[in-house]
Amino acid sequence: MDFFEEQERARRRSRSLVLAYLAAVLFVVASYCAVGAALYALSTAYLHGNAAWASPEFLACIAAVVAALILSVTAWRIWQLREGGPMVAWLLGARYVEPGRCSGTERRLLNVVEEMAIASGIAVPPVYCLQRESGINALVAGYSPNEAVIIVTRGAIDKLSRDELQGVMGHEFSHILNGDMALNVRLVGLLAGLEWFVDTGEKLVYQVANEFRFKEREERGEGAVAAVFGFLIALIGFPGALAAGAIKAAISREREFLADAASVQFTRNPDAIAGALDSIIELRAHTSVSALHCELFSHMFFAHAAGRWWDFPTHPPIAERIRRAHPRFLRDDYRERRHGRRQHVAVIDGSGSVVKHVRALSFISSIGHPRAHELAALAVRRGAAAAEQAKALYVYVSILARNHMLTLADLAVPAIKEQKQKARDAFLADLAAVVEADRRVTLREFVLLTLLRQRLREGAGQPIATQFRRVEEVAGDAHAVVSLVALAATDPTTAFQRGNTVLKLGWTTPTPRESLSTARVGEALERLRHLAPFQKPGVLKACVEAAAADGKVALAEGELVRMVAATLDCPVPPLIAAS
Repeated sequence: MDFFEEQERARRRSRSLVLAYLAAVLFVVASYCAVGAALYALSTAYLHGNAAWASPEFLACIAAVVAALILSVTAWRIWQLREGGPMVAWLLGARYVEPGRCSGTERRLLNVVEEMAIASGIAVPPVYCLQRESGINALVAGYSPNEAVIIVTRGAIDKLSRDELQGVMGHEFSHILNGDMALNVRLVGLLAGLEWFVDTGEKLVYQVANEFRFKEREERGEGAVAAVFGFLIALIGFPGALAAGAIKAAISREREFLADAASVQFTRNPDAIAGALDSIIELRAHTSVSALHCELFSHMFFAHAAGRWWDFPTHPPIAERIRRAHPRFLRDDYRERRHGRRQHVAVIDGSGSVVKHVRALSFISSIGHPRAHELAALAVRRGAAAAEQAKALYVYVSILARNHMLTLADLAVPAIKEQKQKARDAFLADLAAVVEADRRVTLREFVLLTLLRQRLREGAGQPIATQFRRVEEVAGDAHAVVSLVALAATDPTTAFQRGNTVLKLGWTTPTPRESLSTARVGEALERLRHLAPFQKPGVLKACVEAAAADGKVALAEGELVRMVAATLDCPVPPLIAAS
């Protein structure tokens, strides 16, 4: 790799993206003007029976208000960050590492920072530690080399070797020298105005949602209005936050490649930066950071630290970074020297985050190869060619995190729905045969199969015939379904009691686990599907209460509730949809 050419290419791309900021602001202002004009036309049509175009003065007023909000929030954030690095460390809650009062691993970190300062020719920056963060990550913040600060997580200090710390510090010193550090801090201020609408709307919705947990239904009127208002603020402001995220991610991704390349220049050891990235995988570590205000500075970290579900990835995939920084990196040899083992490998998603770890032998033998009995079942039903095609496509699906399973299914449903019902039924039969090929059905398989059956069955999306007017008529079926969700919780007894308080059908204990066969649950869901529409939300709410009994919704609990919601043809609660 020609590092100097790579650096210049990254600089040119970053400059063009910074210029896109003004275009994003203009686009956001124009979008709000368009919404205002549409609302004006609708209101005049409703009041006077004839739609009228908004006057230029009215649109100018909207533009001025939106621009003023963007500029004022931006100015406030820039003023808040005027102190540069120390203010970033304070906002993140980082602790200053005192040279005379530090542990042995912290002393090693300080020595590495001093070495990198000498190699780069700048003053030794103060070092801060995110004491409660077990992930491997770091960042540098400030406006000029002489007032920069380096912030490192406790996980990076304790888990990385000295050479790997050198690689990470070389990466961060590159951000100082190449101007990335100042650019990144300024981006936080410049983009604050674009993100303000979504942040404000989300905070209002979450605040109301929290309050709803402690209020009776009749007391929720004003809160519901506030939640709708917050949702509208977030919805209208979403294009601005999306543009801000795109600019932040694009600049960060290019600069990460540049910093990795510069780290090799500083350390003269390509294994240092490649080894640090690889150790995130091999040590089964994570890179996420939970510190307050972390999302503001997520693009400044060494690796992926935080982000919303719709955010653009701020960092390139770890495997791609290793390949670009050190194309000849011998991963297995390095792991044997560094860790003395090769038995674990990681699966990484599209944003470069580690999503799971598996044993190397089982992983290597299975990658690109679904289980033999599943392929055999598919070959019997669809032929050898279809089985081979599934085998080839499996490698792309197998690397996805489990929480992407239902999302992938949702993306596939529209294409399958375009086929005739006979072809849909054949697909569902084939899927059932593959699922049952090993003579057992896992919870994950059951959820997926049930969801697809509900969405692809004949008459899906049409009104469901009512066979049961009251939930008491199907009390046993509701008992089984709520029990299924409760048994997936950490404390099944408490979870079941929470669900029981909603329906109040006199239950005392959940249905025994051994009684909840797939056939039993399937029959219960089918009968509940024909419950009267106004009775269904109570069943779904009981499942939600059971899933959220401990204050959080685990993946298995969320999947089960989504399955119940799809069967009952009820909207998925936001808490579950985001899980």
